[in-house]
Amino acid sequence: MPYYISMPTYEKIKQQYRPNHIKVLLIAESPPPAAAIQSSRHFYRTDKIRADDRLFVNTIKALYPDAADLPETELEQEKAKWLKKFQADGRYMTEALQESLAHEVTKHERQALIRDNLPKLIGHIKTLVGPATKIILIKSNVFDVAAQPLRQAGFTVLNEKLLDYPGHFNQKAYREKLANLVAKIKSHNKNKSQL
Repeated sequence: MPYYISMPTYEKIKQQYRPNHIKVLLIAESPPPAAAIQSSRHFYRTDKIRADDRLFVNTIKALYPDAADLPETELEQEKAKWLKKFQADGRYMTEALQESLAHEVTKHERQALIRDNLPKLIGHIKTLVGPATKIILIKSNVFDVAAQPLRQAGFTVLNEKLLDYPGHFNQKAYREKLANLVAKIKSHNKNKSQL
């Protein structure tokens, strides 16, 4: 079975929502599979209302208090609006790998792929952001493999510990940890403005 699932258009879709100046860069593990394949990772796709769009729903609920109590179906119906708000606030989501991984790929194999891709990832991040941009790493595979190399490359990785992927059993933990990281940015910016 191949590691990768082809998905040629997702990068183009992402570019529609790329801010001119990225203040916060979130890095997930890998892009979603093709649009027709069920996945919880279709963060930027707005072609239809998706069931179990966990990465998008939980990220928006964590970042925007006015979205926290909205039903998933309502967030899905207004997905483009929330993605534009995400963009307007200088936030962008990218991935540590360039191709979608098949579900069957093991954790060890995923980490090896991320490790092998680190030079490309660092090069890609350099085209997106500067040292002052706050980077948040999503999922243990990304955090465990990429946090230290990104710091050594001069990037500001905000999380000191892993931010769990919002799977079936840790969506609440994901929202709480992400909200705390964003509060850390706001607190830092407030203190900086008072100097």
